[in-house]
Amino acid sequence: MQIYNIPIDREKMETTQHGTSAFPLALYETVLTKNVLGFIDWHWHNEFQFCYITRGQIQITALQNVYVLSAGMGIFINSSILHMAKPLTKDATYLCIDVHPSLLSAFPGSIIESNYISPLLSDKSRSSIPLITSVSWQNTILDQLTAIHHEYSEKAFGYELSITRRLLTCIYLLLCELPPTIVQQQTADTLRLKTLTTYICSHYSEKITLSQLAASVGLCSNECCRYFKKHMNCTLFEYINNVRISKSSEALLGKPHLSISQIAYEHGFSTTSYYIQSFKRATGITPGEFRSTRGTIE
Repeated sequence: MQIYNIPIDREKMETTQHGTSAFPLALYETVLTKNVLGFIDWHWHNEFQFCYITRGQIQITALQNVYVLSAGMGIFINSSILHMAKPLTKDATYLCIDVHPSLLSAFPGSIIESNYISPLLSDKSRSSIPLITSVSWQNTILDQLTAIHHEYSEKAFGYELSITRRLLTCIYLLLCELPPTIVQQQTADTLRLKTLTTYICSHYSEKITLSQLAASVGLCSNECCRYFKKHMNCTLFEYINNVRISKSSEALLGKPHLSISQIAYEHGFSTTSYYIQSFKRATGITPGEFRSTRGTIE
């Protein structure tokens, strides 16, 4: 199953329900070019995530860390970490396994939760961990992810038990092979970035000034620009433009009665021509072409 446009709220939190309350896990096979904007925009979720690249090459950015991953490689992304994914090849495809921590915690207050799962979630030095075949323990995790994909697809008797067992093996390896290092500054950085992205997502339809953004996190304008670029791998105004394009793409499909010009102005663009230019630069097609072709995607 593929999600073509990830639903996110104003804090950039993904609002998709992954699995069910009884088994809070979901697996998605994502062809990045089939996503509405051709890539996965910045977002975060309470679930931790394992990804496995099946075809092509993908750039995954998690906070300030940028990874170029090819077929056969993977990555672990911790809970609550802002991340995005862009294709570097047209066939870029990956498996994504989203798992709520409660699935592996046994029950609230258990030793497994307090001694292992909670420390992993709070250790932002483990915000993201690339997985490669040349490292033995990481290759074991990649093998487990492949097996999870098969079992999730087949859904034979007991598959939930087997998948849970395999995930616990993955977590065990992460904890044993990477010593815990609680980095408080990284936690502070995560909160500051969420403040900035929340502000942008709440005000993207308005004129946003650099001084407003800097004031929201208590930095001067120049430091705010440097800080954001360092951690997000793009400028503040590139990010604002991307949010506006992403939100406008939803309106193009969901509000067919609105003209292109109306959508442009309602999503923070000062002119229709600049909106069309920005949209085509980001997606490869104009808003009109997007409306007429993407509306047929399942």
